[in-house]
Amino acid sequence: MSKPDESLDLCSVKTFAELCGVTVEEAINWVDSQIIPSMKLADFRMVNLARLRADLEKGKTEFKEGDYAHV
Repeated sequence: MSKPDESLDLCSVKTFAELCGVTVEEAINWVDSQIIPSMKLADFRMVNLARLRADLEKGKTEFKEGDYAHV
């Protein structure tokens, strides 16, 4: 597998699951539970990698249900 492009701001839930090594169903649960940041683009729910990366860079280490309810 090639190295992921760190310049990506958004990715599909399926791609995010593959990058994290979890099932698509688990990644969908994270999005639905607002554990990870996401946004709707047309008819697709996308993981907001830019927001996730920024929070990780600020030191965020725990992700809980509802963390991104305000996004």
